[in-house]
Amino acid sequence: MDLTQAFAQGLTPADYEQSLDEKQRDLHALYRKRAKVSPEDIERVAQAGPMHVLVITEPWCGDSLAIFPVVLALFEAAGSEVRVALRDKNPDLMDRYLTNGGRAIPIVVVLDEAGDERFHWGPRPAPAQAIVEESREAVAAGTTERIDVHKKVRAFYAGDSGKTIVEELRALLAA
Repeated sequence: MDLTQAFAQGLTPADYEQSLDEKQRDLHALYRKRAKVSPEDIERVAQAGPMHVLVITEPWCGDSLAIFPVVLALFEAAGSEVRVALRDKNPDLMDRYLTNGGRAIPIVVVLDEAGDERFHWGPRPAPAQAIVEESREAVAAGTTERIDVHKKVRAFYAGDSGKTIVEELRALLAA
């Protein structure tokens, strides 16, 4: 499946939100309220030209619960169209964007008007990814519980309010 086709077949954000359970919708709403997307951020994204944004994710993904509302707030406010491709229903698409050989999500794929990839980002901002990477050996050795790593990542998201996500996406747009 090419990216244009994946985008065309993707769920609208409203359809994706409907697939969430009540707790997930509540968390999305919370992160949407916390998201720090300034008018300047939106203007910079809008100035980058027309874009289509495809987010590869799944409703159960904790990182996506924090990231998707920020991505949506940034790109929709800038006039870009956003679609969601479910990872587990699109393995060929997901396999283009592996992280350390794994299907980590969410992945944000930004396309130009012609459907060509401008860049992709994900599965999480660099500071959150560092928490995961730094804990990998300790989790494998059994000296750190995976839940403790998730708590650290969630604490990062709560304190960051989406600021790092926006900064990283803006940097990729400017490149």
